[in-house]
Amino acid sequence: MNWKILFKTAFILIAFSNFLYGQNYRITYQFSYKTNSLSPEMMKKDMILLVKPDKSKFYSREQFDNDSVVIESKKTGAKVRLKSDYNFMVIKDKKNKKLSKFTFLLRDLYQLPVTTPDFDWKITSETKSIAGYTCQKASLSYSGRNWEAWFTSDIALQEGPSIFDGLPGLTIYMKDTKNNYEFSFTGIKKDETSDIDFLSAKPLEITKKQLDKLLLDHYNDPYREMKSGNLKVLWQDENGKPFKPDYKELTKQEQKYIKTNNNPIELRDTLKYPR
Repeated sequence: MNWKILFKTAFILIAFSNFLYGQNYRITYQFSYKTNSLSPEMMKKDMILLVKPDKSKFYSREQFDNDSVVIESKKTGAKVRLKSDYNFMVIKDKKNKKLSKFTFLLRDLYQLPVTTPDFDWKITSETKSIAGYTCQKASLSYSGRNWEAWFTSDIALQEGPSIFDGLPGLTIYMKDTKNNYEFSFTGIKKDETSDIDFLSAKPLEITKKQLDKLLLDHYNDPYREMKSGNLKVLWQDENGKPFKPDYKELTKQEQKYIKTNNNPIELRDTLKYPR
């Protein structure tokens, strides 16, 4: 064996990997998901994964675009309507092995910090071409779901959509075996300008226990803030005429919607609502 050639090849691969990790990237995915596991309807959302050497941020393109406008408006003093499309956002702090998940409820953004999961990936020898990249198959059983993923070592970023990472290359495609969630890579480019730390709303840090109580309290009385007057809402009919809502009937409808659309990415996060 020619050890000089082998060493040179290994050195090039390491140097290329370090070069990639020294850059900032914007990776795009199309995200398909079911809010109701019993329904055939799939929702779709374009997502952005911003990657820096020590941090990454996964969130909707709509929120990314709005944040970009808000950042620019602060320079000119222009007024901009804020978006709040944060419910699938995940921020990973690689240096401290932490990640944060987010929930937006009524008018508040909540941040749940957790230890970065240790994913037990099973990498197979199966390969195929996806989006012009040679990809290798991997599988994962995590938090109540079984996943199939395809990654490419052509892009030496050990990143992926949502909470997922840790494969020896960028995750190009991923879905759960019951077809509730699917992530499809659509592109990658360098991005040295996007502010990965910017949030248009200041999050309130909470624990999992506090978050569960918050969601259950909301389920039990979803219009509490409106009934108390803390949240001002003008109710109008189809003709624009103001009317006084029947909060009892609205509560029943909202509770039914919440229970029906209770299908999180991590099944262990599924709340058991009262019957």
